[in-house]
Amino acid sequence: MATLQKAHAVEQKVPSALSKDLRGVHHIGLTVEDMGKALEFYTEVLGGKIIIPEIGLAGEVMHNTLLQKEEIEAIEKGVDPKSIGIPNLRDGEENLDIYFIQFDNVVLELLQYRDASAQPNGSVAFPAKNPYSSPAFVNSMHISFYLKDDVNVDEFVKNLEAECQKRGMDQVRCNRIVRLKSEEERKNANLESNSCKLFDPSFGDFEGWTLVYLKGPNGEQLEFNQVLHKAKVLFETAQENFQKDRVEV
Repeated sequence: MATLQKAHAVEQKVPSALSKDLRGVHHIGLTVEDMGKALEFYTEVLGGKIIIPEIGLAGEVMHNTLLQKEEIEAIEKGVDPKSIGIPNLRDGEENLDIYFIQFDNVVLELLQYRDASAQPNGSVAFPAKNPYSSPAFVNSMHISFYLKDDVNVDEFVKNLEAECQKRGMDQVRCNRIVRLKSEEERKNANLESNSCKLFDPSFGDFEGWTLVYLKGPNGEQLEFNQVLHKAKVLFETAQENFQKDRVEV
């Protein structure tokens, strides 16, 4: 495997006074097409716990809070906001459903915008999902789940795909590290190709990192990683130093 190109060092500048007001990242939000499948995947398959459900959010304040910038841009362009994917929460033509789901160290927020007449937890969202996606798209995001140190990552990938296939979640497909030209080849690839293992010292600070990239049940970009050896030490040291710096400020 070719070595990773080393990144240029980045000078760490003094953070602004605003940084003192932060406690850290609270949650990651993900807008989904099929809320039912999303809830099944993140709670039943991955074990998250629903802590706050909010169904049917709408109205003037909610609309302005979430959609004001996009609505103003539509008005200035002289186009119907709905034609560029902006729902009408103000008048209740569309509603927003959200679920906050707790994992061990972070909260995931699932959101679905839908027609007000549609049933919650359904599979039809507003607007319709773009049929294409790539991690390289501008503003694309991904959620990364942290695997325990003793997990066999390749076996985890195999079991995850089997569990999701059993539940009809055909979108859940993990990439392999070998070049493939068909879905059939991907399914039949060797177990050892299920994850990218950066274990050679030539990988520098990445040494000890194992990476899996995949699509979730709604086509969202997901990652599972395991962090060992040098990479683990660097992350743990950084966290300790960050917490120490916060105390000293």
